[in-house]
Amino acid sequence: MSCDDDRQLGDRAGQLRRGTAWLLLTAALGGLGAGIALGQGLLVAGGLVLAGVSGHLLAPDGGRPTHPR
Repeated sequence: MSCDDDRQLGDRAGQLRRGTAWLLLTAALGGLGAGIALGQGLLVAGGLVLAGVSGHLLAPDGGRPTHPR
């Protein structure tokens, strides 16, 4: 999506992004828990990566870098 698309969608784009972040966080916790329970390092690592991505999306600035104009 370009920055113009965000302006056209308005507040809906923010809601969609936040919903995706919560879904990623849920998947991350599930993967992390399953990895710990099964003793699988790859699941633990995947859960940690997804948790980082969802944390970035849930950040107060929306997870978008600011570009000087």
